[in-house]
Amino acid sequence: MNPLTYVPRLVTALPPVEAGGRILKAYAMFADPERNRELPEPGWLRRHAASVLDEPLQEEDHPAGFLILHRGAQADYLLVSQWYDADMLRHRVRGAATGADGETVFAPLAQRDLVACVWELEIIKFERDAWVNTVLAQGTLDQATLDAYLGTTFSGWV
Repeated sequence: MNPLTYVPRLVTALPPVEAGGRILKAYAMFADPERNRELPEPGWLRRHAASVLDEPLQEEDHPAGFLILHRGAQADYLLVSQWYDADMLRHRVRGAATGADGETVFAPLAQRDLVACVWELEIIKFERDAWVNTVLAQGTLDQATLDAYLGTTFSGWV
């Protein structure tokens, strides 16, 4: 396939994941859903999200964010994002690799300054809008706004 060809990808919202003192909305994205549309087990996703969130919450971190497990055309990726200081996003991108025990691990990319691909950016944009509409527009992060944020998810084609 020509790398300059855009082919839509399927996104499925998953139940939220609690990891590292945070609650993360979760998404699975599939480059080829006809070949591979297997959803991750919640424990597997929680374990890998926790491995990416390898530091405790900082003072201005919000305990809310989102993750994207992208089953890509060439490789799998795990993006973990967390809201920080009201209107900023802390973002981590990891690529799948095989660990010494033969299990999947998610490691930093060789290109450490990569943010996201065009498909993942659609979910990031959706999450930006959800955060603004459910939290920032209300002026508070309490249980009601957190529940509204966590309840605002996307599923479909991007």
